[in-house]
Amino acid sequence: MKHLFRQVAIVGLGLIGGSLGMALRRGRLAGKVIGFTRREATLRKARARGAVDDGCTEFCPDWLGASDLVVIATPPLSVVPVARRIGRMTRHSFILTDVASTKGRIVRQMERMLPDRIRFVGSHPMAGSERSGVEAANPKLFERAACLLTPTPRTSREALAKVSSLWRAVGGRVLLLRPARHDALVAQISHMPHLAAAALALSAEGRALPLAAGGFADTTRLALSDPSLWSEICLTNRREILAALSRFDRQMSGLRRLLLRGAGADLSRRLRAAQRKRRQVKR
Repeated sequence: MKHLFRQVAIVGLGLIGGSLGMALRRGRLAGKVIGFTRREATLRKARARGAVDDGCTEFCPDWLGASDLVVIATPPLSVVPVARRIGRMTRHSFILTDVASTKGRIVRQMERMLPDRIRFVGSHPMAGSERSGVEAANPKLFERAACLLTPTPRTSREALAKVSSLWRAVGGRVLLLRPARHDALVAQISHMPHLAAAALALSAEGRALPLAAGGFADTTRLALSDPSLWSEICLTNRREILAALSRFDRQMSGLRRLLLRGAGADLSRRLRAAQRKRRQVKR
């Protein structure tokens, strides 16, 4: 069987990196999967769960040098520094991608600093969970998920085709977006909803929480996600999230006015419009 990649190196073995490693190994998409993570305990768990064939807590030039694909699966602010270190430690040509949920700043800096031998393609699989860490990794995480790629005129067409093949092979639906457009859309359907869930959780009185059932639990699930990671995500896409929050505020203000007026018929129409829009989401 011909592998899609000879060797894949994954930097960061959390939920996304661990899940990708498991999917690559289960589908036999790479001859070998190498993982890099800071903690020895994480590496042991990744090996035990079948996310990597081998790995290290420090960058190994030999393993990096044998990899034809490197995936950076770390929080957004560390993606560019990690790529810079990898660039300095290698001399061969390879494809580099990431999984960060913000793209504009990352793509600009990557194209400015990386040598031509490193062909970068920005990626963002729209898959995840409120759980974190390699313990939560799942080889089926990317099945039917939208996997967003953010090429620019400088992106290698060959590298784009290979990264597209990667995400399709693990079950994703590949969509191409300009980096700025990606950040604007993802702010509306991923980043702003997280803040809305956090606000809803914060607004509930403590004495009300023992009464909470499915509605409150479902709509606040995102508030369980890693606060440090989400603070970083929100700050790196601040302008677009603020625009999305303005749209949300207008809708909430409209609903508040209808309630103040006691406008039952108009309120029903707005709720039906929301119902129709929600039904367009296929997940």
